[in-house]
Amino acid sequence: MIIPGGVRKEYVETFKQIVDRFVPSAAPVSKRSFLKPDRAFTLIELLVVIAIIAILAAMLLPVLAKSKLKATESACLNNQKEMGLAFTMYVNDNNDNLVQSHVISGGQPGAPIWPAMDDAGGFWGINPKLPPLSGAGASQGTALADDENELITNNLLGQYTRNPEVFHCPGDARFNLPIGSGNAIGWAFDSYALSENVESCQGFTESFSKVSQIRRVSDCIIFVEQSDTRGFNQDTFAMSVNGPLPPITFNFVDIFATYHGDVGTFAFADGHAEPRTWLDPAIRAAGTSTLGIGSSIYDYQLSPNKPDPSGHDAPWLIQHCVAPNNQ
Repeated sequence: MIIPGGVRKEYVETFKQIVDRFVPSAAPVSKRSFLKPDRAFTLIELLVVIAIIAILAAMLLPVLAKSKLKATESACLNNQKEMGLAFTMYVNDNNDNLVQSHVISGGQPGAPIWPAMDDAGGFWGINPKLPPLSGAGASQGTALADDENELITNNLLGQYTRNPEVFHCPGDARFNLPIGSGNAIGWAFDSYALSENVESCQGFTESFSKVSQIRRVSDCIIFVEQSDTRGFNQDTFAMSVNGPLPPITFNFVDIFATYHGDVGTFAFADGHAEPRTWLDPAIRAAGTSTLGIGSSIYDYQLSPNKPDPSGHDAPWLIQHCVAPNNQ
């Protein structure tokens, strides 16, 4: 049948059915009936959605973890640059003399700087034998306040940085450990140590005393990320090279921190800082072993994970452990 205007009636009826199906009726409806779906998800559809979410999470979590490590590495490198700048300013203000290692009370005559305190990192003093790191009152909060104060007041470089956070790497996992005892104190705030090749210690032939003695300043390590279990990085960072005659070998002593996965950061005598990606898995394994509650592994001699002194990392370490017998 043709209705006026030349349109077949069945076409009009079909159009009305389509409109009635997809356009809500003008009649009042309750909120509940309006929001009610035509049908629920089936179990299979729900399982598919859950599987997709799980796959995406499995793909994204490692990426996020790597991003976090990269962020802490970047912050750590900034700290190393700040410390390198403070080192340079100290040298310029002290007639080219390098930072004199803080010596434990009772050491060489005339050497102690703060007689009641121990050498921490080679450039600041702390007394770990008293609260807040041992005995009554040992707590993370009081230990942090004490460390921050000593890093400013008992620190040869404190007057140049004026910020204790410069000496703390945000990736240093020891900061989250509880305070233990003995060589397993665990908790620590300071993340860096002065390398012993620039500690300016009288009578120590493996160390420079003036920056002008260093021929390759851009190669010469001055600050290292260290992971000591004794509540702070005790003394300067010990590492040495047997030289200058071949075969030249590197000696692993203190443990390199691995707060950024396989990467450690270093500051150099010319003021720049750079990361090093370790190739020997024993370096990362030893660094990780220092971060467990109750660990007392503070050097490689105590660790079951001993890096190969002639392995893939040796050439880089030999090049950058610049000392009087290796330049």
